[in-house]
Amino acid sequence: MIRFFGSSAQEATLHMPIRAVIFDLDGTITQPYFDFDAIRREIGLAEDGGPVLEAMEKMSPEQRQRTEEILHYHENQALVASQLNEGARETLASLRARGIHVGVLTRNRKCNALAIAEKHQLDFDAVVGREDGPVKPDAFGVLHLCRHFGVEPAETLLVGDYLYDLLCARAAGAIPVLITNHRDAPTFAEHAAFRVDRLSEILRIIDEKNQIEETTS
Repeated sequence: MIRFFGSSAQEATLHMPIRAVIFDLDGTITQPYFDFDAIRREIGLAEDGGPVLEAMEKMSPEQRQRTEEILHYHENQALVASQLNEGARETLASLRARGIHVGVLTRNRKCNALAIAEKHQLDFDAVVGREDGPVKPDAFGVLHLCRHFGVEPAETLLVGDYLYDLLCARAAGAIPVLITNHRDAPTFAEHAAFRVDRLSEILRIIDEKNQIEETTS
């Protein structure tokens, strides 16, 4: 049985089939790597100074360039050290076998997501990175991918390990799924429609939802 944690208004989406799954990258497809507190210290931001990308909007061109160089360094290190989360490759292959579109939406650069795919022999149908438009929690990336796939947001799962993934899904009208491996997951789990401990558990969500759709159509 599906464990649904959303509101009564969102419950209506349970009666729509799942045709696409959008994944976050770090902490979701790959094991968590980034120490954002350390990155903020290196940049010269307070540890409680909020997200780096948003802080960059208030920087001078010189500060922004230096911050981008620091980010690129850490992102390249993350690529080299990257390891897949348990079941990631198998889950993506199972989605493809079911005819489900697979997208990646990341606050990282698109080239890094593509490099992750190449390194670990993964197949993504489309990737949206931070250079493509407003970043999570803005709805832009989800809506862009849904248009690309020709699906409705309500037919789409967004799977991520952080608050911004969940808020992004809700803003776009997609279904937020929390993978509960982030240290602060309990503090933002209320924003998830579903919670999973492993990526492979999303297959059961999809199969049960799509079976409900078949039996009611």
